[in-house]
Amino acid sequence: MKNIEEIEKKAIRAVKISLASIAISLFLGILSLWVLLNQVTVSVSIDKKITKIEKQLADIKKVESK
Repeated sequence: MKNIEEIEKKAIRAVKISLASIAISLFLGILSLWVLLNQVTVSVSIDKKITKIEKQLADIKKVESK
């Protein structure tokens, strides 16, 4: 009987450990996704600003060449 109880305790502990590791993995996955989305947003914003500056420079060159 003691042997079965000991095995059950170890099995419950193993399940708890696996659930904790799943929770940590999900947290890290969500955090990684959030960081990736922020990087994409920043990259798009920078790209838009660069395009705007290039257009302004082209307009200035047109005005200067006239």
